[in-house]
Amino acid sequence: MIGFDGRRLKIALDLLRRSGPRALLRQIGRSAAYRWNGTAAASLTAAARSVQAPRSRTEGRLPDIVPHQEGRWPTDQPLVSVVIPCFNYGAFVAEAVDSVLAQTVRDVEIIVVEGGSTDGRTPATLRALARARTNVLFREGRHRVGDNRNFGISEARGRYICCLDADDMLRPTYLEKAIFLIEQYGYDTVSTSVRRFGAVDETYTLLPAPDLSDLLEGNHVTTCAVFRRSLWEQAGGYEDVPAGATFLHEDWRFWIRLAALGARFANITGEPLFLYRAHATGSLSSAPGLLPNAVQAGLIREAERDRITPAALDLSRRQAARRLRAEEGPANLLRRDIRPAGAGPTLLLAMPFLLLGGAERLLSEVLRQLRASGYRLIVVTTLPSVPEHGDTTSWFEPATDEIYHLPRFLVPEEWQDFVDYAIASKRVDALWIAGSTWFYEALPRLRERFPRLRVVDLLFNIVGHTANNRRFAAFIDLILVESAPVQDWLLANGETPERVRLIPSGIDLARYVPAARAPTPDRFVVGCSGRLSEEKSPLDFLAIAERIGPQAGMSFLMTGAGPLEPLLRAAMRRRKLEGRLRFLGVVEDVRTVLAQYDALVLPSRLDGRPTVVLEALAMGIPVIASAVGGLPDLIRDGETGFLCPPGDIAAFARAIVALQQDPALHARMAAAARRFAEESLGLDRMVAGYAAAFEALIDPSCDPRH
Repeated sequence: MIGFDGRRLKIALDLLRRSGPRALLRQIGRSAAYRWNGTAAASLTAAARSVQAPRSRTEGRLPDIVPHQEGRWPTDQPLVSVVIPCFNYGAFVAEAVDSVLAQTVRDVEIIVVEGGSTDGRTPATLRALARARTNVLFREGRHRVGDNRNFGISEARGRYICCLDADDMLRPTYLEKAIFLIEQYGYDTVSTSVRRFGAVDETYTLLPAPDLSDLLEGNHVTTCAVFRRSLWEQAGGYEDVPAGATFLHEDWRFWIRLAALGARFANITGEPLFLYRAHATGSLSSAPGLLPNAVQAGLIREAERDRITPAALDLSRRQAARRLRAEEGPANLLRRDIRPAGAGPTLLLAMPFLLLGGAERLLSEVLRQLRASGYRLIVVTTLPSVPEHGDTTSWFEPATDEIYHLPRFLVPEEWQDFVDYAIASKRVDALWIAGSTWFYEALPRLRERFPRLRVVDLLFNIVGHTANNRRFAAFIDLILVESAPVQDWLLANGETPERVRLIPSGIDLARYVPAARAPTPDRFVVGCSGRLSEEKSPLDFLAIAERIGPQAGMSFLMTGAGPLEPLLRAAMRRRKLEGRLRFLGVVEDVRTVLAQYDALVLPSRLDGRPTVVLEALAMGIPVIASAVGGLPDLIRDGETGFLCPPGDIAAFARAIVALQQDPALHARMAAAARRFAEESLGLDRMVAGYAAAFEALIDPSCDPRH
């Protein structure tokens, strides 16, 4: 492991500017095999991506797409075999196996190879290991990791092989994405960026499409790569070198052998789907005294000199530049009906991204409830995410493992193939669009390809995606709205009443309850939480705080993320508000922050039914908000809060001061807010509305694939 000091960072960025991201990543590979400081990794990877155009797994002018046919694999054999060598890792192997069983592709067998453990615990643990689709093989005596992999592969029945060390894990969508790339685009080996966890927490990435020349300079393929079993046979398998000063990475040498045979490599660089456990005591591949990677590279070149010929280098380069595409799709991923018998409807929710916002909180809650009712949920996003705006993927994971951020593992010209595959293989009943422009524009083709696929559109307000809704209205079966103003706008713009369903948003009243603390005039917290974007007008909150001035006992608290964050921070400094206003950015659980608020302020210029308002009312917090969109339906002016004209800073300031200086008024409003939530904002009513809408739309006798 090396650190990146200022000098190294300057050199790396200079190399990036002069020679591009490929040269930068090659240099990193030479010096540290990507095991480098996580902060520097994130910064340099982001910089490399920002100048890499077009984003692709290959560089230069590409040849035309040529047909690619993937032969059918027998249905009585698993499609992929995951081989897990286990030596003294009995404490971790169950987690490794469970991560494979949790994969979104189920056509998998697991082979655990016990390779002569000496800890006295691991063999007993493996004998007691009872998991579906899992076979444990015991070997006599001690064997090295490459030999154990070879033994497991020799017993495997799958077309594709993935080797996973017993202390590591895979993210749920990894095997499916890897096999999709292999079968749809003719790659031979696919791996992924890596997230190290345990003793360290860092991420490192790889070249998108390494060829033999790249692999001779650095190990640009992760241990858990998925590859064709036939290539393992041609290459002669893994070859171990004894541990110690002469140790060589056996997988690195194996990838070089595959590349020399002409194998095409692809790496999923946008997301770390391999979880690599870092032990405080180190491991074989990071032991003290291990040869530097540059030295190992030289020794591997010498050991494989008969294979590394000019002809092999040329073949690998030409193979990397090829572009293949299976006309019939990933045939073997489509060969089985993977929807369980008796399963409920399958919904594909299409969103632009999963960032920090009220829509994400609302929809993640709806999905959790729909899953409890038997629905199968799939989430697809179509815009690159920005880390500074938050990532709420974890909010959706309790509802589904099938979350696919298309920009993170595919180039845009491949998205159509994956969406077609997903709808067909997962037997999607309804496509539920919540703001994804890409899916709007794909509707004409999708409705032609899948005539029985139902399409539902969800609109939160009357700008933005309403233009797409009207443009593609002929391809939409049902429009869901959460507020009357949006419903009225649709009807005024040519929509028919039977195609619009109003489902007011709700909140889990058991999770959002009033806090125990009671405000006093000398301890009054004014809060603002939400997306930092123009329509939410977060800068107006600063103007309100400045207008009120240093009021005794009053402080201001703000949370959120979004594109206006740099302007917000600069404005705080310019207005000299740092002492009275705290900005917390992204928070893990909004309830912990709302519990500190005595009043929630939303100075939006445009809004629907913001989830944070529902949460605040349920927690007995008066709300002072702009009288726009669906907010007048949520806030009873003078009873549960105050409504102000948007942009009227003085009106907001007066309402806040009045609430602080009249504890009795605050108490009445807090009690009224909770009562209103109990009467009108229950979660059950909202979820029942969504379920009824989908059930009325989906004909259970129809198969959307036809």
